[in-house]
Amino acid sequence: MTDFMNKFLGYTMHRVMVLSLFSLISITAFAQPDGGKLFDSQCKRCHNIGEAKLVGPGLKDVRSRWSSEDNLIAWIQNSAEYLKTGDAYAVGLYEKYNKSAMPAFPTLSKEDVVAILDYVDAENSKAPEVAVAPTGTEGTAKEEDNSLMYVLIAVAVILSILIYSLYSMSSSLITVLKHRDGEDSVDDRSMLDKAEDCLKGMGSWAKENKKIVGLLVTVVVLIGLKFVWDSLLGIGVYTNYQPHQPIKFSHKIHAGEIGIACVYCHTGVTESKQATIPSASTCMNCHKGVKEGAQYGKVEIAKIYASIGFDPEKDAYIENYNQKPYEEMASLYENWLGDGDAYRQVQSFIQKPISWVQIHKLPDHAYFNHAQHYKVGGIECETCHGPVQEMEEVYQYSPLTMGWCINCHRDTKVKFEENPYYDKLHDYLSKRYKEGAQFTVSRIGGLECGKCHY
Repeated sequence: MTDFMNKFLGYTMHRVMVLSLFSLISITAFAQPDGGKLFDSQCKRCHNIGEAKLVGPGLKDVRSRWSSEDNLIAWIQNSAEYLKTGDAYAVGLYEKYNKSAMPAFPTLSKEDVVAILDYVDAENSKAPEVAVAPTGTEGTAKEEDNSLMYVLIAVAVILSILIYSLYSMSSSLITVLKHRDGEDSVDDRSMLDKAEDCLKGMGSWAKENKKIVGLLVTVVVLIGLKFVWDSLLGIGVYTNYQPHQPIKFSHKIHAGEIGIACVYCHTGVTESKQATIPSASTCMNCHKGVKEGAQYGKVEIAKIYASIGFDPEKDAYIENYNQKPYEEMASLYENWLGDGDAYRQVQSFIQKPISWVQIHKLPDHAYFNHAQHYKVGGIECETCHGPVQEMEEVYQYSPLTMGWCINCHRDTKVKFEENPYYDKLHDYLSKRYKEGAQFTVSRIGGLECGKCHY
């Protein structure tokens, strides 16, 4: 009887552990490429999912534009190489976008590209409008997709249920066998005692099957290390960070519908390291006359008036505004807005500066110069900040990690043409390298540590 039970338990635990090992290996080995993550890491900085143009064309219905999917895949993997085939559509696309070649993606397999295209099609089929990134209630970063972890948790739950079911079956089987052999005694031991015997049986089985146990432990440790590594990579990365601002300023209206250029408000971008936060006086260039918005009415514009000291009734700035009695100024805006919720929202801005919340922030040890990239390098704002013209409330579009910057330096071609900043450098490089060589930022010091860390 005892020998039978040991064999039965050993066989049962062997099947359970083999099933667990098979489940874990299957999940990790046969996981399909994640088109969404690949799109975010490889394509998002230059392409919109929808029809809108970013740096390159929008990707909606991109499959239907090409003669075959194989040609499209070859173009995505290495556009410069594919252009040599003379494909009419590819050549036309290249010329349409000022002969600016798309960087090659040698790490993307055919399956990866298909996963990206499937993701684009799926996202476009959800809704006709391109959704703005979700707003966090406390301005926190959007949580990353941990689908693999959820699958593993589900597998663990299923295996736990399976183990319990097998234990119940073995207990019932023991009772049946005892009755068959004329044994009337009932096993009245506690669950803990039974579990202890089960663990002893597992221990005996593990000693006899060290290779399987070792393999199982190795797989579990590697999966655990991957989760730890992914968590460490996410530290300090705030993609989709979207805090609420003190004034509801709609970039979708100002930069999108009205078409105000970024440099009109962010004046430092052409001459300074910082792009600069627009002053309230810049807002007043338009809002001396525009006193009520189509979306938020008087309230948000009144916050600017209350901060800078502008009397909307007299259309004039208030002299010595910050030295005036607070109660007098408060009554001025209360009379204009009325004694209600609108005034209460504006009240805290009276004689106070606007406390904008910073969204994009690099570590203190990293150097970035907006003028160098925008004015000299010719990099458009959308390359790093995304489709701001579509954002109601701005969020961090790019990861701004060192790897992301380095990849850009490796892929971005230096614009020597009609750029006096590079005249001497161009003469030097043209003598050092062969004619026709591609000069990316990496070749002019873009990968040197001291350029960004000092």
